[in-house]
Amino acid sequence: MKQEWIKRLDESLIRPFYEQQTDEEVEEGLRTQLSFGTAGIRGIFGIGPGRMNAFTVRKVALGIAKFFKLIKDNVSIVVFYDSRLLSDAFAREISTILAQNNIKVITSNKYKSTPELSYAVRYYNADGGVMITASHNPKNYNGIKVYNQYGGQLLPKDSAILSNYIEEIDNPLDIDCLGYSAFLKDNQIIYANDDLTNSYKKKVIQTTGKIEKKKAKIVLTSLHGTSLPIVAEILDELDYDNYVIEQNQSKPDGHFPTANNPNPEDEAVFNDSKILAERTDAKLIIATDPDADRLGIVERLANGEYRYINGNEIGLILMKLRYQDLVNASFESLYIVKSIVTSELGEKLAKALNVKVYNVLTGFKFISDILNKNEGKDEKLLLAYEESNGYLAEPFTRDKDAIQIVPLIIKYKNILYENNITFTDTLIDIYKTIGHYKDINLSPSFKGQEGQMKIREIIDFFRNENVYHMCGLNVKAIEDYQLGKIKYLDSGLVEQTRLPNSNLIRFVFDEGFIAIRPSGTEPKIKIYFSLDVEDINSVIDEFMKIYIEN
Repeated sequence: MKQEWIKRLDESLIRPFYEQQTDEEVEEGLRTQLSFGTAGIRGIFGIGPGRMNAFTVRKVALGIAKFFKLIKDNVSIVVFYDSRLLSDAFAREISTILAQNNIKVITSNKYKSTPELSYAVRYYNADGGVMITASHNPKNYNGIKVYNQYGGQLLPKDSAILSNYIEEIDNPLDIDCLGYSAFLKDNQIIYANDDLTNSYKKKVIQTTGKIEKKKAKIVLTSLHGTSLPIVAEILDELDYDNYVIEQNQSKPDGHFPTANNPNPEDEAVFNDSKILAERTDAKLIIATDPDADRLGIVERLANGEYRYINGNEIGLILMKLRYQDLVNASFESLYIVKSIVTSELGEKLAKALNVKVYNVLTGFKFISDILNKNEGKDEKLLLAYEESNGYLAEPFTRDKDAIQIVPLIIKYKNILYENNITFTDTLIDIYKTIGHYKDINLSPSFKGQEGQMKIREIIDFFRNENVYHMCGLNVKAIEDYQLGKIKYLDSGLVEQTRLPNSNLIRFVFDEGFIAIRPSGTEPKIKIYFSLDVEDINSVIDEFMKIYIEN
């Protein structure tokens, strides 16, 4: 098997990565297999069915073709790609395979963001979309996300059907991929035009409204991704020019030379921008991840110190300030949609504002599903968000959309700045009003097959053991979304979760919650702490020592 892959090494497109891998890493790619999960496929470059390469991409593409042709005969799909290594090449592979299967493909001759892909599916009335991206993963990763006709990622039922089609394909080396240029010539593959981009920008501008106050200088960085130049073009059309771009970090480059971990959840990615903020006396730094669906912010305070504002806190700020924007408008009611691992404060603030709350599982596809169901109703979206720095204000896209949120944040920052108020002050005011839950998320890694076994062991322990006390806290209820059950420990009462099944367990206390789940895209466990306690660090240390390390 190995020799078959070696013979076609150049065709696989990943020779430079293969040549840098150890024998063990190569063997792992040959003995494992990439699987299409609820968040698509994401993996490391290399040879074999367990790695991202031209052949495994073709296999996924053929599965996608079969899945969409099940829905109808005349299928059209949008295929976009970000600035990652091999994203453009993988987009050509997928486009060609789809075209070979008589699917009309709308693609691009330059990188695009994930929110633009979501918008394009709706703009072109396409039957689905494919985005080549690994979001914020390191440079040796890439991936494929698949979208439905509404512009949201596939829901679990459709993901399972697509996964079966992909797994039915035996040997990816048997899939030929020829004729991209010929399909272009025959208009089976066409390029999206500027009308799409202009329409999307117009929607963002309408969402923002006027930026009347303009005295707070902003630093922008795309982390070598796709948010620039489009964000700058939108700001220019909004007549806002009081921003500077961290140029070295904003050149599209899949090697991510200034950010090994191009994730706006990591404060370290702001280091270069902080230097620029000092030099230009900027008051706020905004960073977007490579496919521009997520963002992070750092505020520079009057004393020169920096305040990193985490994903939950950004959600609170946006909820409060956007509410003030919309409260006097003639809407029947306002609502938010958030994931069940988002801070307890999100729900408390919404209720204080008399805003309806929809709670969903992790994954923006579930938020998208709520938006689809609410379309045409008299309810107005206030904010949709996840704690992992993904936000949506207006649902003209159906995935996280950093590009539409950046101008809003700039607008709100300038309004506050004019009144000598910071985002930090806004948070303090929220905490004084409704309480202060401390929110910390951890993602310990477990590599290789041993790591996968370890992850399963940890999750199985929590699923099979009744834990009544945890880190000095009394467990009130255990919510197991895989089993679809909520067990109340005092009474022994069991009820249904009323949400789709997902491998997530949440422990509920009077003080908040701790949630745990395996990552859908990386060999990690995601752990969420949202607690109203004096010393959250001691709780976290005890939890990690007892339940994760041991």
